[in-house]
Amino acid sequence: MMSLNEKSQMLASVGFVVSLAAVGLGTHISMDKPSGANSAISGAFQSMYEAGFTQANPLNTMSISAMGAFKFAAFQQAEPGAIVGKDGWLFTAEEFEVGLNFYENLSRSATEIARVQAILKQQGITLIPVIVPDKADVYPEHLWMDRPMEVVTRRAHLLSLLAARNVAVLDAFDTLAPHKTWGGGFIKDDTHWSPTGSRAVAEMIAAHHARLDVELTSATVTTTQGPTVNFDGDLLQFVPTGALRTAFGPAQNQIDTYTTTVEAAGGLFGDITVDVALVGTSFSAKSEWNFAGFLQDALGADVLNFAISGEGPFRPMQDFLASDTFQNTPPKIVVWEIPARYTSKDMNQ
Repeated sequence: MMSLNEKSQMLASVGFVVSLAAVGLGTHISMDKPSGANSAISGAFQSMYEAGFTQANPLNTMSISAMGAFKFAAFQQAEPGAIVGKDGWLFTAEEFEVGLNFYENLSRSATEIARVQAILKQQGITLIPVIVPDKADVYPEHLWMDRPMEVVTRRAHLLSLLAARNVAVLDAFDTLAPHKTWGGGFIKDDTHWSPTGSRAVAEMIAAHHARLDVELTSATVTTTQGPTVNFDGDLLQFVPTGALRTAFGPAQNQIDTYTTTVEAAGGLFGDITVDVALVGTSFSAKSEWNFAGFLQDALGADVLNFAISGEGPFRPMQDFLASDTFQNTPPKIVVWEIPARYTSKDMNQ
């Protein structure tokens, strides 16, 4: 059942779009229309009509925003690529998709993670894979619909495949889930974890390291909290409400900002040994989450960040294994951040 605020948004959006339709009708009447049977048969008629309508429409610059606002407020819909949940929560559509070779890809991903572990072990390097749950795993209560069972059980299936290959991993779900009630483990309108969730996962990794027999070169690490700033998540591109956002949503979100500085034991200009490498996706690469900084702070050690945005978790690992760092000055520990939703995809895409 919709809340009073949601009903008000829907009524307002319907009224707005009715007004917009009146403008569209006026545009249709006043514009110069194409003619000729040949243009209609060839399909040129549609292109000519659209070009004329766009040129004549006085509200062309607002049309995309108007339709985005109407879809969001009246129908709780986004453009393809995102799913609108309850209370303005947005989710990437990837968390709902069951692609081709779903289970085969999961098996290949688990095998690849085991292969990387074996390569690192031969060099005396400890691999710490960290499985990042889907946002919808952590916040199912904000969904209007049920997800396919394949994606609901994907993370558990992956963990069982890894266990069968003797790969010990950290599942970030149990760390992120408790933050639903304070601070938020994920950002409401973004695919990624929040700085709060990022820090919690970094501390989870440090707690795991404390149980390992791997001594790290210590460093003086300082993390400073900056101002709270407005933040537009990456999923807002699928809800293009533009100038109408204030009236129809989504609401403006904010995040806390952090910066981390590191001074290794060798000094600022001395010989420095970096014992930890971080490999992963935009969860690790984007500065807004400060994951590498929180990891440095939690470990009390410097961290080299090999994470890359937009490439998934497997390409950055391939790049790391081919790097001069791995070949010549390998670390003692590699933290590999792996979003679960990538593991049922083709690793080569």
